[in-house]
Amino acid sequence: PLVAYELGAGGGMASVSFQSAAMGGVFARFPRALLVHRAGGPAGRALYVFLVAGPAPALRGGMARVVHLAVPRDESAGSLSRMYGAFRAFNPAWAETRLLLVGPGLPQPPALAQAFPAAEVHLSVFHLCKRLQQQIQRLALEGRAERLILAALSDTMCAATESSRRKMHALLGDLVTPDLLPQLHIHWLLDDEIWAVHRERTWGDSSNYFRDLEVVTQGLSQVFSTGLSLESCITSLAQHYQNPQSSLDPSSPVAKLEATENPEGDSEEEINRRTEELIEQSLRDICTEPAARLCLSEFAVVQKSVQLIGAGEDALSIQVLEDAHRVDLKGLSSCTCHFNQVFQLPCRHILAVLNLDRNTLQPEMLSRQWQKGRDAHQAGRDSADGLLEVLKSSWNKSLDKSLVVSFLTAEISRLLTHCSREEFECRYRTLRELADSWIGPYVEVKL
Repeated sequence: PLVAYELGAGGGMASVSFQSAAMGGVFARFPRALLVHRAGGPAGRALYVFLVAGPAPALRGGMARVVHLAVPRDESAGSLSRMYGAFRAFNPAWAETRLLLVGPGLPQPPALAQAFPAAEVHLSVFHLCKRLQQQIQRLALEGRAERLILAALSDTMCAATESSRRKMHALLGDLVTPDLLPQLHIHWLLDDEIWAVHRERTWGDSSNYFRDLEVVTQGLSQVFSTGLSLESCITSLAQHYQNPQSSLDPSSPVAKLEATENPEGDSEEEINRRTEELIEQSLRDICTEPAARLCLSEFAVVQKSVQLIGAGEDALSIQVLEDAHRVDLKGLSSCTCHFNQVFQLPCRHILAVLNLDRNTLQPEMLSRQWQKGRDAHQAGRDSADGLLEVLKSSWNKSLDKSLVVSFLTAEISRLLTHCSREEFECRYRTLRELADSWIGPYVEVKL
């Protein structure tokens, strides 16, 4: 291991920088992105933890990301410059660092920028979300509002799309009083530069990344806060690095977030229901609308089926055993499954019957709006039939309004279903823009 230290007036250690051979080896392999975490301790001292922040699939466990530990004499520009200088002296690969992630309020940011002139300095999403969690929990909001905000933040942390960030921003604006909003710094949610690197991670990668960083920073902070002499403290930190505790303190924001999502005492059915809701919401947030509809129909099959899962060396085998569904044999146009009920299209069960009977699809098995060849003349005949029904009934104001709405709906449906793919995309975009400009961009209008 490498150690650099300064002595104080009484001959004791006043500052220290420590790095094991394993730490140096990790940074040499993954030098491009570095996260600098600061933890406050007793007597105004601070621990600085340097971690690999970029993709590092070979690293197992959060502590494997730690590449350097340091306690400066104080947090003046000179002391921090010497601390960063010790890091550079221990790690010749520092010149390859291109991104530095830091928490809000890191002391003397120019000293860090000067030590790594080729790197960009950005706010760390981990620190941003952790601070936001802590601030929300301190507001003492009504229980449902707090759970709703923390659930939305969890989605944003793991799927940092522009849509999810804007929804989170709008949600905070609606549920938190204006006088409390400034302390939350919700403008960070709309800063694309902050989230640019993080949104490249998948949902699973993001979840693991946040948990790894929480375990590391929480564990090392607890060791540092014990108030030992600096010599004993750096020894304890090195031992903790070798034998970390993987559990989270129940008081930590991440642990509280997990407890919010999985409160102790919930039934298995309640936990499953909450999980299914989160999956459905993630599909709506991430997928385009047609893709989300199809994925949701497939997920409906999963929710009402039995899954047989077998583990192999490098893959899982999944066999979905569906619940039985009933197909109406009169015309083969109706089935009890989710897909047929929602889309009014031949489902896998109807197609299985056709295949079994060696039959083919017939026009009467489809709803008329899905059939090819239904031109404007046929649509007009359908409308005329509906008009005759209306004329036979007694007139009233609500019926007149209903008639206008139904005819307008029928005409829009005809324009959308009887056109080329290019025309459909153009017409749908126009409707989407009209709906958004009418009711507002943060409320999804179903077309």
